[in-house]
Amino acid sequence: MNSRKFYLVLTIIITTVLFVSGSGMLYYINNHLVTASQDVFASVGTSEAINDIIEPLLQSKEPFNVLLLGGDKVSNSSDTMMLANFDPETFKISIMSIPRDTRVFIKGKERKINFAYASGGVDLAIQTVSELLDVNIKYYAYVDTSAFRKIIDILGGVDYYVPVNMDYDDPLQNLHIHLKKGQQTLNGSQAEQFVRFRKPNKWTKELRQYYDGSDLKRNEAQQDFIRELMRQKLNLQYLPKLTSVINTVFENVTTNFTLNEIVKMTGYVSKFKVENVNFIPMPGTTYDVSPWYYICDVPATRQIMAESFICDDSFVTADRDRKDFYLTKAAKYSPPKPAPKEEAEENPSNGETSITGSDQDP
Repeated sequence: MNSRKFYLVLTIIITTVLFVSGSGMLYYINNHLVTASQDVFASVGTSEAINDIIEPLLQSKEPFNVLLLGGDKVSNSSDTMMLANFDPETFKISIMSIPRDTRVFIKGKERKINFAYASGGVDLAIQTVSELLDVNIKYYAYVDTSAFRKIIDILGGVDYYVPVNMDYDDPLQNLHIHLKKGQQTLNGSQAEQFVRFRKPNKWTKELRQYYDGSDLKRNEAQQDFIRELMRQKLNLQYLPKLTSVINTVFENVTTNFTLNEIVKMTGYVSKFKVENVNFIPMPGTTYDVSPWYYICDVPATRQIMAESFICDDSFVTADRDRKDFYLTKAAKYSPPKPAPKEEAEENPSNGETSITGSDQDP
């Protein structure tokens, strides 16, 4: 499976991992084990000792940032990169997708940001993001994208309204997307098709109401899917599926979260509301010019970091000079002119055209 440019698929997986899989665990601890244990040990005069054991499981109130990475473990890639912030006081989640083609400078050379993980692992990836955005990052989670289909199937699929018929075939990738318009329950494979769809075999006027061939429109569709997934699955009725989800998670996720820390965070699921999730695009230019970098608007993005991605702790130490370096680069940067649209995607005469061939990213 080609996982290139899965900007938001990782959000689906991580959100399921950190909230659904742990919600039942913390609910049970907070409402059964803690109360029961305190009562029992109090009767034998050891309540202070049991409190010392339970204290690490109590919820923290400090907001924190998590760098979410997704890709293929075999090829050691990270084609998906997102920064997420959770604020326990307001129960708000902020998520910014970082385009894999974002221009950064690694060891003095101009690179795309997904090069950081491939060349230096988690440490370099976190350091690069931290220096670009001037933000602290406390946690990370690397998810193999094969977990996506598995977790959706374990959760019983997602009831979703597909807004338009979707048909796309790419034999070179062995990728085939065929979904019918209408309300339906998407299984793991169908959900993957939906979040990957960007353009069809043949354009129609109806399709152009929802898609234009760009990643921006696909991201909008993915965000809608994520909100619906969270609305349906973030509740305690999925407690019986906890074991299966956790097994899938631990087989496909590498993270510095401890079990206690996951339990702390997932304890807020009962207070969670979809309306509290804020998807924030990274400011910058989407113009594709050789060598096809996405140029981050550093000052604007750092302002968002200061307002919505507050975090006191950091997993790595960022270089102050490197942070200032990006501001200097931003001051000198002038956006390129937009590239002309492909003729293959335009046909004013009838509003319909055919697209053939593979671009390795549907």
